[in-house]
Amino acid sequence: MCKFFLFFTGFLTLIALHASDLSPASIQTGRLSFLIQQGEHEQALKLYQKMFQTTGQHDFEVLHQMALGILDYGFNQHDPECQLLALFGASVSAHEEAYYILEESMKSRFPQLQLVALGALARIQNDRADQIMLRALGSPSALIRFEAVHQLCKKKHPQAVNQTESLMYKTPRAFMAIYPPLFAMVGDVPSTRILRRLLNHPSKSVRVAVYLSIAKYKRDDLLPIIRPQLTQLHFAQQEACAYALGQLKDQQSLAKLEQVASSSYPVVALTAQIALYRLGQEKAIEAIEQAAQKGDLFAIAALGDIPDHPRVLLSLLSHANLNVRFNALIALVHQHHPQALELMSEILIRDRRDLAFTKQSSPGHTLKAWKVTASASQLFKDDMNAYQEHLGLKESLLEEVRHQSEAHFVALAHQIFNNRQNDLVPFIVELLEDLDTPAAIDCLKQHQQQLGAPLVRNYCTLALYRLQEEGPYGEQLRQWVKNQSKTQMIRFEPFSPWELGETPHTLTPEETSQFLIKAFETLGLQQDNQGIETLIETMATGHGKNKYALAGLLLRATQ
Repeated sequence: MCKFFLFFTGFLTLIALHASDLSPASIQTGRLSFLIQQGEHEQALKLYQKMFQTTGQHDFEVLHQMALGILDYGFNQHDPECQLLALFGASVSAHEEAYYILEESMKSRFPQLQLVALGALARIQNDRADQIMLRALGSPSALIRFEAVHQLCKKKHPQAVNQTESLMYKTPRAFMAIYPPLFAMVGDVPSTRILRRLLNHPSKSVRVAVYLSIAKYKRDDLLPIIRPQLTQLHFAQQEACAYALGQLKDQQSLAKLEQVASSSYPVVALTAQIALYRLGQEKAIEAIEQAAQKGDLFAIAALGDIPDHPRVLLSLLSHANLNVRFNALIALVHQHHPQALELMSEILIRDRRDLAFTKQSSPGHTLKAWKVTASASQLFKDDMNAYQEHLGLKESLLEEVRHQSEAHFVALAHQIFNNRQNDLVPFIVELLEDLDTPAAIDCLKQHQQQLGAPLVRNYCTLALYRLQEEGPYGEQLRQWVKNQSKTQMIRFEPFSPWELGETPHTLTPEETSQFLIKAFETLGLQQDNQGIETLIETMATGHGKNKYALAGLLLRATQ
């Protein structure tokens, strides 16, 4: 439909060009429409720039139509990267006239496009988006079908439970444990009925997932049916059930929890002790501390949620075992102990040991601790999920420090910048920007001029521009964007942050692409003439595929 509309518009434009009663401005606008429809985008954008130079004012209606035309053209190319960039542009545009691109993307043979479209549709609150997600349930890809029911359950859509149950019965038994959280999330009568049935499922992993989901979504209405499960034989099930009873603070289970706290399985006993503590039994803390003193990493981590009990953790800071020492330090951060703030750099700053921090879980998935290993670079090359866990830990610790002490947080920011800890630079800058205090702004200004650290300089410039600090930050940002305009913004291929960047004095392609996206989004959201001019110039002269994503930002900027 849209392709026909654009063709018809171009046809009418050709006729209009011969009409003698049209003004020069109307003729120029008609030429723009025709050039966009023909794919002559560089010529059209340069023509618009000449029009702007003549009038000195942007015509938002013309820009609006140009952006929609470029998005449509890019999405109808056979190149999947062009389609992806047009889809990205349509999703960030937040414009109803671009929604059809999200809809059409669900018919793509590329799962990446479908997943991006689903994520964008989930953020739209209207019936049309919901209908598209329902149609996605007919996809031949199991991943797409599951993501569709997941989003429908998050929205609590009226058909969410029926569709999820139908999909569940078509799923191999090995993957059934992914469904209990969806039913617990919805929380209506039909989903509760299904959860009850799943408690008797033959698969242990499914039963465990039910307990964990009941705890996560605070489903205390299901307490009567999980209380009897605490004495079941399998230790993973006992652990998960004890955890749920503790999370829901079920006083009626107190006696059974005290019985399970003496289990011969350490993780079951520990989980029961933690549950007893949540039920107000202070004597349980001593048992948890005893386990921690013996080097139980789960017990050490559990102490992080028990305030005003740092004694055992402080004694473990000098332990010879790296795992014990670092888990104690992380627990002290969660306890808001001041001594932990002094030692944070040992975790956050990479040194010659090249340490990696990855999660390890108990059999019932209720207890978490951190495993510390050397040679992170090698590990993360082969396991991107491990890298995300490692980075997530560091980012969460930075947030904890920011809330506890601005002085320590800003000092850590200086260390991260000075050590060119590039994996943390975008996040630490975001936190400094959010903090927006004199010390935070001074830190950003100091490192905005840091030699040999382009990523640090760029992100500091971006933050200072967004904070509207006086200085040349806007001009520097626009100039950098123009210089890097030949870089492709988005790629299909995953990348490892450890493979590239042999020298800190240059940006890797992936770092450049990520920063370009943030910079363009900022320039578009500012909705000022200079930002719009930069978008138009980059679309005209930059990487040929970027214009499709930038068209979405231009569309958003001209609303």
